[in-house]
Amino acid sequence: MRSKELADLAGVSVRTLRHYHAIGLLPEPARHANGYRDYGAEDLARVLRIKRLASLGFPLDQIGSMLDELDVAADGPCAATARLDELDAELAAEIERLEAQRALIAQIKHDHVAPDLPTRGGYLMNLMHDLKREAGYDVSAFEETYDRTALLLASHLYDDDEFAEMKEALVAIGERGLSDAMYAVGQRIDDLAPDASESERAALAEETVDVLLQMLDCFKPENWLRDYNAGEKIVLSYTRSAFNPAQNDVVERVEAAIGRHMYDLLDDSSKKALDPDATS
Repeated sequence: MRSKELADLAGVSVRTLRHYHAIGLLPEPARHANGYRDYGAEDLARVLRIKRLASLGFPLDQIGSMLDELDVAADGPCAATARLDELDAELAAEIERLEAQRALIAQIKHDHVAPDLPTRGGYLMNLMHDLKREAGYDVSAFEETYDRTALLLASHLYDDDEFAEMKEALVAIGERGLSDAMYAVGQRIDDLAPDASESERAALAEETVDVLLQMLDCFKPENWLRDYNAGEKIVLSYTRSAFNPAQNDVVERVEAAIGRHMYDLLDDSSKKALDPDATS
């Protein structure tokens, strides 16, 4: 029989037969004088065996040796038991992985979070934008993209403790009725001109600090006062890249002021650890 007839009888394509030939899984019969190969019943049987094993989940690179083992074994089914057990274990692990993946997809749909963000980042993004809308502010397309990238980076680069602080702070904004004040100063920072005066920048920094002090307990001094790690520097570099010089100046003033308040919360031994020259 010709290759097309063999392929049709076996329920595969001619291209599949060629692939089997190429990887040495199916011997190639010699060509006749007319240039065509002539396949026999044994060739059809081998293709059917290959197809059966492949349908069970065995990879093609294992099927050749498996057929050899089955052909020489006195008891073929028993000879395949070990391979079947191994395949069954792999399939069980794959099913478990797929079930976990389906559960994650269901959670993403239930929480209405962006699928390209880790779940914790998507949750915070929704929370941030919900708080802003509740305060009467729209979320622009730029903010959507900017916040998504920032939270994507933070989701992957921040540890659980750092991320928990972010979540606690955002929850506190809503629970303590700080949304209006927080997003009011945030909007003023967004609108700050690059050449804003010293007095304007100082006043805006002071107002922002006054709001943040109402949620100071959400942050751990040891996290706030230590040097930035590599991941935090990447996130900080990205978030600052959208600011003009005046905006960055306000943010730096706010961070410095909060840092001083954090330092005051430390006991003497902790202050000494941060600053060996500190006095008790």
